[in-house]
Amino acid sequence: MTHAPFVADTMASATLQDLGHLAPMAIVGLWGLLLMATDAFAAVGFRHFQRRIALFGLALAFVAGLTIYGNADYDGGVEVFRGFLVVDPFSAILDLVLVGLCAGTVLVAGDYARTHRFEYGEQESLLCIATFGAMMVGHAHDLLALFLGIETMSISVYVLVGARWNAKPSAEAALKYFLMGAFASAILLMGIALLYGATGATAFEGIRGGVAEAFTRWLRINDLARALDQGHTASPAASDLVIQGVAKAALLIPGVLLVLGALLFKVSAVPMHMWTPDAYEGAPTPVTAFMASVVKVAGVAALLRLFVATFSTHRLVTAPYGWTTAVALVAFLTMTVGNLAAVRQSNVKRLLAYSSIAHVGYLLLGVVAAANFYGEAFASDATLGGDGLSWSRDAGDTAVASVLLYIVVYAVASLGAFVTVAWLSGNKHEALEAYQWSGLARRHPGMALGMTVCLLSLMGLPPMAGFFGKLFLFRAVFENSNPWLQFLVVWALLNAVVGAYYYLRLVVAMYFHTPPKTAPVVLPGKGAPAVVAVTAGLSVALGVLMQPTLDRADLAARAFNYPPGPSKARRVDGLRAAWEARDPTPPVAAEEPSPGT
Repeated sequence: MTHAPFVADTMASATLQDLGHLAPMAIVGLWGLLLMATDAFAAVGFRHFQRRIALFGLALAFVAGLTIYGNADYDGGVEVFRGFLVVDPFSAILDLVLVGLCAGTVLVAGDYARTHRFEYGEQESLLCIATFGAMMVGHAHDLLALFLGIETMSISVYVLVGARWNAKPSAEAALKYFLMGAFASAILLMGIALLYGATGATAFEGIRGGVAEAFTRWLRINDLARALDQGHTASPAASDLVIQGVAKAALLIPGVLLVLGALLFKVSAVPMHMWTPDAYEGAPTPVTAFMASVVKVAGVAALLRLFVATFSTHRLVTAPYGWTTAVALVAFLTMTVGNLAAVRQSNVKRLLAYSSIAHVGYLLLGVVAAANFYGEAFASDATLGGDGLSWSRDAGDTAVASVLLYIVVYAVASLGAFVTVAWLSGNKHEALEAYQWSGLARRHPGMALGMTVCLLSLMGLPPMAGFFGKLFLFRAVFENSNPWLQFLVVWALLNAVVGAYYYLRLVVAMYFHTPPKTAPVVLPGKGAPAVVAVTAGLSVALGVLMQPTLDRADLAARAFNYPPGPSKARRVDGLRAAWEARDPTPPVAAEEPSPGT
């Protein structure tokens, strides 16, 4: 009994320390609850100040994220809340990106809701809570953390999609998104249950060990199972051994596929994409921007955390049990369907919705390539040799870095494009048809230029960041020895040409077509122009300064499939040392050169 206060103080101190490691996520979540509480007791006029309060909280979270981002103390990853979450360079860069995307949405959402007469006080709070859930996905180190993060994000977005109560399409979009999302959540939960039954763990490291044990046990009883199948007699002990070995595999493979299907729904991959165009079109346009950026980033982060870092053992990425074959086929269908459907669209929101589906197809190629590289490094026969295994691990890290770079530059450009659509919707009427954008450069040259830069980045035209995102992604995939993946890279390049057509069609309308007699009214306020200016500027700056940008992506992806600990820290520190050797610090004095020069 005398030790109880000491234990309580120790636990409280550990909890505060863990919250300090998670400061950006904790601030965003706490700020969301604070905004909801203040709105419950505030007058109607207070809503004008809620945007400023939300932006102040997001700025605090961004500053807290900067203290973690680039800090060498997190190179090896720091497990918090007993391994439930992890803080590492990957999660640190995602925190900054997600907070920035949320801030961009907040800047526009209030003006849009006020103009379209459905202003409500919970909007900023819901955006912060959804961002909190997305950040939890980036930090997830346990299946339960992954599920809680996805559901926190999804439930908030359901409400945001249907918040425009005076527009029937908004309610229809929310209902369709909710029903499909609830179905996907049920599939995800069922898959988690099967994985727990097969491995006896929910922590990612425990699952990885359980997967290895399941396949080891299956290989041991393979010949015995074949003998039983042919009718040969065996002892009861041998029969029990076969049943135990088969049971784990019978739970593991369906569990992996169910979780994979649920996550593919979250990123709008074909054939789980049917809800996307209707939900994007019916939702308030700032919410559409949030879905196309924040939700996409969280979905890709979940795929990387679970499937690339955990389910990348050799037998899980190769036939006959490999999930990568199925995802490669999904990538082929996704990029094809997305681009061909976008060509036929005259509605700008639906065009960008199908465009986002096509980009998911490109990203899935990077996911498959990274898992294949790691799978080769995990090969038990070590046929590659020491140098080959080292190259395979490095190639896997490079593929993860290319996926991370691509999703960031895509999210930035996509936010700018959808915010421009939201801005061109004053007086309760949205200019959603392509012909209504005719001559926009004559009336609003700055916004037309910003939209053009974002579209060119999505298209992949140099020197925009999107060009380098595609270049590094396709190069990483093409380096894989799998001929199917190399064919898909060529197919992706052809799809990118198709994508250039519908992006340029909108650019041509803005610059070369005659303006309509009735010009669309734009949103009041400076929020939307500021967001478009920042996203367009980043799309150019990240392309011009691609080397430091790629360095940061490499740092976040270094030793991605390593568990948190000293081994991961050594590999990340090795990358920092390579930077110093490449860009040596000038010596303090001529006779005392600095280390590494």
